[in-house]
Amino acid sequence: MAASNYEEAERQLRRYLSKNGLRCTVERLAILKSLWENGGHPSAEMIAQSLSKGPLYVSRATVYRTLDLLVEAGLLTCSNLGEGHRHYEINVDHHDHLICRRCGKIIEVRSPEIETLQRKLCKEAGFEPLSHTLEITGLCGACRREIADDGESDNGAWRRSAVRQHGE
Repeated sequence: MAASNYEEAERQLRRYLSKNGLRCTVERLAILKSLWENGGHPSAEMIAQSLSKGPLYVSRATVYRTLDLLVEAGLLTCSNLGEGHRHYEINVDHHDHLICRRCGKIIEVRSPEIETLQRKLCKEAGFEPLSHTLEITGLCGACRREIADDGESDNGAWRRSAVRQHGE
């Protein structure tokens, strides 16, 4: 149920809430609007902080509950992105993520070949997929160049740092 713009997303949210006997509150709409205006892959905490700067008070609990509701409604997707907490993004089109473990850069990638292979694997296993997430962690081009330019050897120091930083 991917929406192509905010107005369509709001209509979809209103229909979902009505169908499920839930109220459409200004707080829920503010959270949805904030996600559409700011984009990216924010965490719930980042969204709460962003909304705290505006005229409308939205509690952290409301942010967390609303994000779960928006995922259930199919308006957002949720992923870990290698950080040990959830990140959210508008469900516009399916894509996967390449995540740099050194600088945290997130690169969105789309591959019809990967999607075809995943469908084939599920079909062969007699499995009906509901969703999936593909996240590949490594080093982005800029970090690889920086390591090469600094003369750093690939002694794993960035890996140990990334593991400590991300709690793995």
